[in-house]
Amino acid sequence: MRMTDALDRLLLGAVGDDFVSLESIVEKLSRPGGPVFGKLDSETIYSRLLTLVSEKLINAYLLHADPPYITPVSMNPGCLPTSWFYITQRGRKCLAKGARQRTALHRRDSDTPGQEYTPAVNF
Repeated sequence: MRMTDALDRLLLGAVGDDFVSLESIVEKLSRPGGPVFGKLDSETIYSRLLTLVSEKLINAYLLHADPPYITPVSMNPGCLPTSWFYITQRGRKCLAKGARQRTALHRRDSDTPGQEYTPAVNF
């Protein structure tokens, strides 16, 4: 498995439940004990996040106190620090598909015959 595939899944999962700031994403993934601590720098995370936005797996927004409360933004590297990110429906499908594939691989590699696995997906 490529490191970018694993990082993409982590990023999609990080923005799957609520609007999340870039600072929060980097902090969550890079903290000691976090999934990529010591393996990646913030520039790599920024780059992958831009890629996921360009692939329409994540959307970027500006959040406001007054209407309109949420404004989509056009992505460029300069707007990352002020944007909030949220997974798209396409991103949810991609994340779920990856979970099903990993479950199928795990089931195939299992030494325990007849053991049941049920993939869980939050929508």
